[in-house]
Amino acid sequence: MDGERTNRVSGTLRGRVCHDGSAELPDPVSSPMRIALVAPHPDSRNGIGDYTGRLVEELRLRSPRCSVMAPADFFPLQPGRKPGDFVDSQLPARWPRIFLEAVDAARPQLVHIQHGLYAGHGRSLSRFLDGLRARRIPCVMTLHGVWPPTAFRRWPASFYRLLASNVDQVIIHQRNGSLSLLQEHGIRASHITVIPHGTWTSEESAPGHLPDTTGLNGRRVVLFAGNIFRRKGLHVVIQAFPDVLREIPDACLLVVGSERTDNVADRLYLPWLHHQAREGLKGGWLIRRAGYVSDDELWARIAGADVVVFPYLRRYGSSSGIFHRVLAAGQPAICARVPTFAEATEAWGEHLAELFPPPGEVGAWSRSLIRILSDEPLRRRAMEASATLGRETSWSLVARNHLQLYRSLISPAPIPGVDTPAFHGLDDA
Repeated sequence: MDGERTNRVSGTLRGRVCHDGSAELPDPVSSPMRIALVAPHPDSRNGIGDYTGRLVEELRLRSPRCSVMAPADFFPLQPGRKPGDFVDSQLPARWPRIFLEAVDAARPQLVHIQHGLYAGHGRSLSRFLDGLRARRIPCVMTLHGVWPPTAFRRWPASFYRLLASNVDQVIIHQRNGSLSLLQEHGIRASHITVIPHGTWTSEESAPGHLPDTTGLNGRRVVLFAGNIFRRKGLHVVIQAFPDVLREIPDACLLVVGSERTDNVADRLYLPWLHHQAREGLKGGWLIRRAGYVSDDELWARIAGADVVVFPYLRRYGSSSGIFHRVLAAGQPAICARVPTFAEATEAWGEHLAELFPPPGEVGAWSRSLIRILSDEPLRRRAMEASATLGRETSWSLVARNHLQLYRSLISPAPIPGVDTPAFHGLDDA
């Protein structure tokens, strides 16, 4: 196992320069491909659905000869139904049957599953993978979370064995917290590909006009954005803030996002978090923007912040879509030193160590916040670091890496008797 090298899709970048500053990449596909993606519905308020929607858009843009069937093509919403109608999961009931019927109708050359806990890790997923294997269709799976087995969480071991036997290639966003764990559970290094989470363009991140209804004008804004639950560690920043205010009285903490109550731990955590936040709400230095916000508002909040914080406590392999939006906007970020931000730690860790306080250490977070809010040269270096990493992980590069991987797994010869219009390629988008 030690002698095997992890597959990292890469290549020399040649061609013109795109509007986001990255190299415009030639289409690596020499013949048509038909790809089907399995993921939450794009309107389901699920980060994996957002990720997949943006990936599909970029695949269609980068390779008109690659026809992509997106989640919305599998189960378009019926009149009067909302994505939330799927209740306990982000997929409809009996989703394996629905997807397999769509696969039979369109006959893709490869199926790509965007996996999160919404898709489960047991019987339903196994049934779907069995169906693909019976149809001899290659399968790629992106893991948006890589969980270590524990005494109370035993399913990951059997889940990874299932992948080792049924999936042709597993994609992870970064090695740290993921690679060695997957190898320990039987997935060969040659079957693991590292492709970063994509980063939006600077044009996409440009904020629109947003009326100030929260009293932020003239204040130093620390932004926390995203779903709120125990492992996001919001309480760490709240506890650190009184020390910040003693040094920077005009600082404030803006919290944007929806509270998550998916499990008992999170349901117990939220009342405690509300108690922690009470003093800040009364004192006016903590400002809450509850619920989901539009993309336009999210971009505006990121652009208007002095720094965006990610005090995560989770130590398993994962990525953050909000973090990649911050990179797109070229804004400073303070990140807990956990696997989620491994790519940033590798890129900035030596020369911007102040941006990576240990998870859960309130004093370290206070010092990091004070430093970034009071040291303008450091803040400028942090902005440059964000913009650079954003260009290195652009959606255009990520899409090219996916196209190269797809090509390596499917037959170059087209399947006879299959009409590509069954998919929605660039011409149909």
